[in-house]
Amino acid sequence: MSLRTRLALISAFLALTGLGVGLWFSSLLLTRLVLAEVDHTLRLQANVLLEAALAQPDRLVPPEVEQEVLGGEFPAAAWLFEGEVLLWSGGLSSSPRMLANVEVGKPLSLGGWRAYAAQRGEYRLVVAQPLGVVDRLALLYLRLGLPLVLLVGLATGALAYALVGLSLAPLRRLAEGALRFQVVEPPDGRDEVAQLAQAFARLLATLKEERERERAFLALASHELRTPVAAFRVGLERLLKAPAPDRETLRRLKVQAERLEALAENLLALSRAQAQDLRLLEVDLPEVAGLAFDRFQPLAVAKGRELVLEAQPARAVADPRLLERVLNNLVHNALLHGQGTVYVRTGMVGGRAYLEVKDEGPGPSPRAREGLGLRVVRQVAEALGADLHLAREDGFLIRLLFRPPSATSPSMNPGA
Repeated sequence: MSLRTRLALISAFLALTGLGVGLWFSSLLLTRLVLAEVDHTLRLQANVLLEAALAQPDRLVPPEVEQEVLGGEFPAAAWLFEGEVLLWSGGLSSSPRMLANVEVGKPLSLGGWRAYAAQRGEYRLVVAQPLGVVDRLALLYLRLGLPLVLLVGLATGALAYALVGLSLAPLRRLAEGALRFQVVEPPDGRDEVAQLAQAFARLLATLKEERERERAFLALASHELRTPVAAFRVGLERLLKAPAPDRETLRRLKVQAERLEALAENLLALSRAQAQDLRLLEVDLPEVAGLAFDRFQPLAVAKGRELVLEAQPARAVADPRLLERVLNNLVHNALLHGQGTVYVRTGMVGGRAYLEVKDEGPGPSPRAREGLGLRVVRQVAEALGADLHLAREDGFLIRLLFRPPSATSPSMNPGA
């Protein structure tokens, strides 16, 4: 049974229960009101008949008074006693004699009758009306009310079924979107169902984005690894066929191995940055820049290029592993693809620490496809909450501008 049906049945049951209890209580109230009206009529009839009897010398109620009082809209029976002696009786002839002993001034229901007694001196007059009218009225009220209660209960269940269907429509759309793994527009509203649907819609969008990022990552990895792996395989095949080790081939294999290592490290850094796998520490940027300068100085000499370190004191909150990979990519690309002197700089600007690498070349074409190295730099900057600036004035410059150490730590992307 669906949630929609269960909620509709619960609503119908609650409506039927509430209306049934209300009908029962209202029936009791109606009976009490009718009995109060009967008691009032009995008091009037008793007083009128007793006054009329006492006004007669023989203490008998005149027939015309009897007919008017006891045979009108509310037919009744009456007895007049003097002590224990019955002096007169009138009205309905089928009334039971047991009602003649009713206590004075207190209405009483007995044997399907409602009786009241009034007394003047030794004279006591008892008036009684049958309760059949009251019982029939209560029964008629119940017979009319029960179908109405059932009708209202069914209408409530149907209305609840329709309204619950409207309320659960966003969840149904989310379920269908989740089955097809498609992003669904979150619904408007502030109720619990809308908030749940909005949360799941955001979760579904995040999962979709993560899956697309995973596909892009795998495509990038396969594309970047295809060439060096193929070159590595060709070199190994050549070595296997050669009668003696070829040092040139070994040198090329070493270069390809280093390239594969760099690709693996870049892919790992990209994966960590995208997954927000961060180990944030307060990093001394001149120390990081100095280590990179020492690592790449031999490559700069081999390329006949000049590598310059201009380090001013600066500290930033960052992940040392990712920051080292970013700096390796920037310096390596500047030495391989840039021109002139390569500068590695750290310092402070506007109260924020920066790390930059600059060469004297024009840099890559703006239309060129972004390589893996620069993609890693961009993703790491986003993960660390740093601003990435690229400039082509007097050479090509890439700068990472970090948040102050006292500022809020980088925030995670939704679903990271």
